[in-house]
Amino acid sequence: MNCITKNILFLLLMMPVTTFPQALFEVKDTACIDEMISITNHSRDAASYYWNFCSGNLYYPPEGNTMPGQGTLSEPAFIDFAEDNGEYYAFITNHNDGTITRNYYGSDILSTPVSENLGDFGGIIPQHVQGVQVVNDDGHWYVFLVGGQRSDSRLVRLDFGSSLSNNPVASDMGNFNLDYPVDLYILQEGDNWYGFTVNYNTNRITRFDFGNDLSNLVPVTRTFSDLMGLNGPTGLFPIQENGIWYLFVSNNLSHEIIRMELGPSLTGYPTPTNIGDPGILAFPFDLTILRDCEGLFGFVLNRFNDIVRMEFNQGIDQPPEFVSLGHQGNLFNPHGISDVFRVGDTLYTFVANIDNSTITRLFFPGCDNASISSGTYRDPPEISYNAPGNYNIQLVLDEGTPQQENFCQNIVVLESPDVDLGNDTLLPPGETLVLDAGEQAAWQWSTGETSQSIEISGPGTYTVIVTNEYGCTATDEITVTMEVGIPNFFTPNNDGVNDTWEIPYLANNPEARIYIYDRFGNQITTYLYGEGGWDGTRDGQPVKPDTYWYVIKMSKDTKPLKGSVTLKR
Repeated sequence: MNCITKNILFLLLMMPVTTFPQALFEVKDTACIDEMISITNHSRDAASYYWNFCSGNLYYPPEGNTMPGQGTLSEPAFIDFAEDNGEYYAFITNHNDGTITRNYYGSDILSTPVSENLGDFGGIIPQHVQGVQVVNDDGHWYVFLVGGQRSDSRLVRLDFGSSLSNNPVASDMGNFNLDYPVDLYILQEGDNWYGFTVNYNTNRITRFDFGNDLSNLVPVTRTFSDLMGLNGPTGLFPIQENGIWYLFVSNNLSHEIIRMELGPSLTGYPTPTNIGDPGILAFPFDLTILRDCEGLFGFVLNRFNDIVRMEFNQGIDQPPEFVSLGHQGNLFNPHGISDVFRVGDTLYTFVANIDNSTITRLFFPGCDNASISSGTYRDPPEISYNAPGNYNIQLVLDEGTPQQENFCQNIVVLESPDVDLGNDTLLPPGETLVLDAGEQAAWQWSTGETSQSIEISGPGTYTVIVTNEYGCTATDEITVTMEVGIPNFFTPNNDGVNDTWEIPYLANNPEARIYIYDRFGNQITTYLYGEGGWDGTRDGQPVKPDTYWYVIKMSKDTKPLKGSVTLKR
């Protein structure tokens, strides 16, 4: 299996030359806010299952903090991590004095490390040391370094033997026509080991061929001196995608990223392509690229303190979208960035700040927008999200065992439409009211109309359902009460004044049916308004003076009007 050993962190680490395993669970790609989403698990039977429905996501800006206790640093340039038998180490090059610092984290990569400056090994490590790479070759640990100006430039190997806790043996491997080499990567293809570095002073790339044994102190080298577009190269990152190797190089002086295609083998000749973007990049120094869940991302350090995200939405062979994430985590002339790795539900990367001799830890935390944050069930319940965004659903099988597997799938939650018909309202007789549901993709009213707005002239509860351009829906309703002017008393004494109980507004609705009840709920009479008002009789006989109750039903689609009327003689 091809591997870049710069990423030997632990079981949840995402290797930059491999893809995150395709999710063995089924979930829709897009959903709407508050929509219930089903997840079907097609994975193997496992001893344990861990689901997270809102894990750390590279689509969003990171948070950051300055790591404490870095007194062993002197203008830190590059940083690399490794896991050795369950214990974690970082190695940091010190540009100012040509030394290297070893950080020991014990079993917790996020703990405050024990820092030790290992020195310069009698000057074997040059001043202006830069790139660092930790490599394990069949149980044997090495740390490779590059740096130095002009004739002092060199490749250095520190041999730690069987454990990174040992005191290493340092070897000056030689100059190899290097001239201020900066970043360094050593990786394996098949049985052979290869290394790459960029030369800042000469705009060249050097490739090292170690054969099948990193104990080889005399690698075969090749310097590519005719690559168009290199201008102060500093950062370097190799990645394999769909069987093709690429080198990504940051041009510090021309504010660009260069993509070099090597073909199916690391021994291929690099073909450069400028993928920009000088509008967002400003003296870019180091970069890293990785696949997380279903997306391919890169991060670039701008020398003047901000970090830029690259989104390869159209594939790695197309120019990415560049987005500045701003000044995060007290970055101060950031120089080298570690690879991105996952601990639980959070993604982390570390940055060496050369001007103030600190290390910044950037992290992408999980969110709390899911109805269920996590769980250990085999078959999860339905979930929903309360805000639009891009979310990662992660499944871990047999966590913490040699059989552990990680799966991830991305889901985009879309904004629901915004609709507001206003507060319930009173409509005077003879007037109309326009209800407007706003600009949407489609409308469906309870009246059957499908226009943006409708005009109403009667009471009732009116409901509208809208569909925006994403297919998400929202609903709203309004209750309209008619100001019908119902008299609250009448005097049926045959004096020619107010002898019947009549409701002038109902002249517009002669089919309205009126029910009259006494105080005990007994129905006195019922009639259509078009048949005339109530004359205070029941079956032709006058009823006694009292308060009576009425119910007026104007249509099956409107709420009835209810109230009381007093009959006086």
